[in-house]
Amino acid sequence: MTRTPIHTRPDGSIDTARYMARGRRMRSEEAHRLARRTTSRLPALAVAAVSVLAALLILPMAT
Repeated sequence: MTRTPIHTRPDGSIDTARYMARGRRMRSEEAHRLARRTTSRLPALAVAAVSVLAALLILPMAT
């Protein structure tokens, strides 16, 4: 594994603001990816929920 250089500020300290911004961006990208994945399944879940509800309402009347 190759190491990437640690970014520092002119005074030699670690540039924590850079890494904090990077972490925020990465978390945001992952949250957006998960939201897209979840919402793409909603139509199928809605159809399944309506089907189950219809079955629950119709089956008691059939007996």
